[in-house]
Amino acid sequence: MATPVESWYNFDKAEIRDLVIAVIALAFAFGWKFPEPATLGNWAGNFVLVLILVSVSVLVHEVVHRIVARKFHARVRSRLFLSSVVAMLIITIITGGSVIVAVPWAVTVIPLYFYRPGKSYPQWHLGPRETALIALAGPLANFALAVLAKLLVPSLDLVAKKLIFINASLAVFNLLPFLTLFPIMFSKMSVNRYEQKGMPHVEGEFVFFGSRALWAFTFAFVLIGSLCLVVLGAFASLIIAFIISAVLWVLWHYFVDFRKLEPPKPI
Repeated sequence: MATPVESWYNFDKAEIRDLVIAVIALAFAFGWKFPEPATLGNWAGNFVLVLILVSVSVLVHEVVHRIVARKFHARVRSRLFLSSVVAMLIITIITGGSVIVAVPWAVTVIPLYFYRPGKSYPQWHLGPRETALIALAGPLANFALAVLAKLLVPSLDLVAKKLIFINASLAVFNLLPFLTLFPIMFSKMSVNRYEQKGMPHVEGEFVFFGSRALWAFTFAFVLIGSLCLVVLGAFASLIIAFIISAVLWVLWHYFVDFRKLEPPKPI
């Protein structure tokens, strides 16, 4: 039996099954639109290419999650987000593959210890800040892959452009919060009960509720950077995204009174 120190990178059978289904669903969605004539051979060739690119992107996403989680003595478990898969496929068909809501899975962050070795109270617990950083690692890894793919456009052309679209979509949509609230709204389970059962959340929810300022900056940075990559170079996109997201962060930080968002203290 693996010790807690060794188990941070493990993928159990259920998780592998969920990720395989998620990768196939993503490949179907991202492979829906292609420039070649719509023949079965062209579709199959495009699907295989997209399946490879999606597999690499998801693998990088998951590995980086686990590397950061290891730093905080935790592990990440990914679970299929079925309602999001259905929504993704419907939106893909409606938009003809122009918009891919690439959030086919949700995650649970699991501490490996009751307290984190070497940390004093209250930092010994896996708090919202640490959980937010673990969740943020995956989308940022995908955005980094999109930037790298932009540098490879002159040599790889169409393959690099597909890789940009795949990773930019994964980065942006995984940072959206509140997505797991929709299944709760249409079920009999309360939010508190959902939390008590340790159900998964999309990564944007961990970041948003862990640090709203961090979420505001990173979401703006990834969204603006992804849009800029369509028409600008990699470095120009990063610079513009950083400047605009920094300005938005300052406005958010100084004009939003976070004290009003906190629950009242008991008397």
